[in-house]
Amino acid sequence: MDTEAQMLLEDILTFCERDGREARLVNMLRQCSARSLTDEALVIEAPSRFASSYLAKQHEVIEQYLEEITFAPLALAVELPQGDERAGHAAAATGAASAAPAAAHAAVASPAQAGTAPDAVPHAPRHLPAWEAGTAHAAPEDAGAPAPAGVRNALSPADFQRLMAQMNGTGAEAAARQATAAPAAGARGAGSPQPQEAAGPAVGLNSKFTFESFVLGDENKLAYQSALRFAVFAEQPGTSDALFIYGHSGLGKTHLLLAIKNELAKDKPHLRVKYANSQAYIDDYMRSLAELKQDGNKIILQEYHDADVLIIDDIQNIIGKQSTIEQFFQLVDEFLRMNKKIAIASDRAPKELAMDERLTSRFNSGMLCLVSEPGFETKYAILKHYYETTILGNNSAAYANVDADLLQSLQIENGHLTDEQLRYMAEISGNNIRELESFCERCSHDAREKELAGAELTGDDIQEIANQYFDTAQKVIRVNTVQAVVEEFYQVAHKDLVGRKRTSNIASARHMAIYLTYELCSLSLNAIGAAFGGRDHATVINSIKVIEKRMGEDNQVSDDCQRLRTKIQLRS
Repeated sequence: MDTEAQMLLEDILTFCERDGREARLVNMLRQCSARSLTDEALVIEAPSRFASSYLAKQHEVIEQYLEEITFAPLALAVELPQGDERAGHAAAATGAASAAPAAAHAAVASPAQAGTAPDAVPHAPRHLPAWEAGTAHAAPEDAGAPAPAGVRNALSPADFQRLMAQMNGTGAEAAARQATAAPAAGARGAGSPQPQEAAGPAVGLNSKFTFESFVLGDENKLAYQSALRFAVFAEQPGTSDALFIYGHSGLGKTHLLLAIKNELAKDKPHLRVKYANSQAYIDDYMRSLAELKQDGNKIILQEYHDADVLIIDDIQNIIGKQSTIEQFFQLVDEFLRMNKKIAIASDRAPKELAMDERLTSRFNSGMLCLVSEPGFETKYAILKHYYETTILGNNSAAYANVDADLLQSLQIENGHLTDEQLRYMAEISGNNIRELESFCERCSHDAREKELAGAELTGDDIQEIANQYFDTAQKVIRVNTVQAVVEEFYQVAHKDLVGRKRTSNIASARHMAIYLTYELCSLSLNAIGAAFGGRDHATVINSIKVIEKRMGEDNQVSDDCQRLRTKIQLRS
């Protein structure tokens, strides 16, 4: 593999994610490998005929990025794996594009680079799925038009409009008017003047980053509701002025920020909204400094100060740059003093960012929302939603600009995944949502290849694919193991740990056991509560917050937690 070519392919992936390109394109590119790089073309190897055909159709978009990255016209050539008797099919499809000068392509806007996801936290399978025990499942009669999934997802567009009307204090009549007008929102937004933005992802009103497309679960419910409230009250000073969402990469923070941006562009286009990730902010800051040297009357980051709503992603990267932190503090302070709206996302809580106490205090004055790693139920819902709306093409908005013939061919190529298979995939997968989507795409492709050969995708097949994405060799950690280790450490009986006694020692042990179960066992909040004497999810959340607070205040609690974690992992 050519190292330079591989680096270029990775840059293309970064640019696609930066600009909010559809997940199918990103996932296809992620499964490719770079073969070679010449003065005329980048040659990549697609994993299948399906992928090569799709990427050949997308060559114009990719070649625009190639020109932006290399500052020279560069064509894309897509090949099949060596030994495939149909190799060269995709390359031939892009031959005409290779001969045409890439300089004729339209220039691509250059918002800043989005962050990349860290390694996902894996979980091994707890049991073989029922369909692996020999139970046959017939394919649906009409594979091209599957029934809608019963996914516990966000509100429908009509219900969402009604909720917004209620929260704004308008009556049922206004809510009905909003719901009726919803289908025309895209056309209305296209004709309305939009605030100018110097940087930020190219997100349209039909983007997948909306409140409606966000898959709701116990782990992200508070953040979702707070982001929705922030958007609804964007015009009301003193209500939901500041929002701080934090959690590991790939869990949906950026989705929620862009959902706010999209909702405001659709329903409140007169508001000036400034969206930027950390790199865009730093780039804008450096550009403003250069302009200030040429014109002393310029105001640094003018477009940020002029905004009514400021949305900034991945601020941990800004905090690490001493040259920008003072300007950032002044910006945040100004928005809060003037009762303007500011929404921020980070991979850590404010107190863990090691920043100026003034910033920590101001961030803590707003709504703090943790987005946790998804448990089994949420991962299942994400996989099912992605499979049915994106892979099967049920999401018509996502394919509004796709050639009808191409869309039809893509639907024919999709493999069928049963509900049992999707559940098994959720059990053995990691927690990063972007990787979950790519994993689902790959399983669907392999299911299609199996179907063409007269077979079906097995549990071993799915496990083999999962091994390429996640560290599925990690041991399964069960709640009874966590409870046993904690009971020995704190010297409490099991009946007391899961019972109603609230003495100091028992309460501390119970809080720690619940926290470690939440961290290590990949169970939903309700499932954890059930394992501890039938407690509700609010009690589980309280125990998690108690331990997080104690670890921040007392190093001994952090050390105890680490020792317990090690004992649990060794015993599992």
